[in-house]
Amino acid sequence: MHQGGNYSDRSATSVTGGVGMKAVLNVLSIGSADSSNTVRDALLQKHHYRLCAVTSIWELCAIPQQQESFDIAILHHTLSQRQVRDACEYIRRRWPRAKILVICVDAEVLEDTLYDEWVPPDLTSGILLAMIEQLTGGLGEQ
Repeated sequence: MHQGGNYSDRSATSVTGGVGMKAVLNVLSIGSADSSNTVRDALLQKHHYRLCAVTSIWELCAIPQQQESFDIAILHHTLSQRQVRDACEYIRRRWPRAKILVICVDAEVLEDTLYDEWVPPDLTSGILLAMIEQLTGGLGEQ
């Protein structure tokens, strides 16, 4: 566990891959603890992942520099519009290859370049998993 966040490793095989080894999906969840629990619960139904959950932009910025990159960042509707924008901009700079999924009522308030996809807050865990797999090219399925 790093300062300010909750790091959960659910992988049973090596991160480096190889024959018979599964890829690990690195997921960053930003928002309330309840929102991050929803992500965690959805990911528990599936394959190998690492989840880093933070509740604020300050905790996001406190993630150690040696942290490996994230495959996807999920920003929750519990953040203000400004917090979502600030977090998206920070993620785009620090982890430029990470996909960004915003859970919000209306994404029209955000610039399209800030995020890759958005979904409404009432999504099911199945829809969340489908979106994660779509955005990451099924990395967690390998």
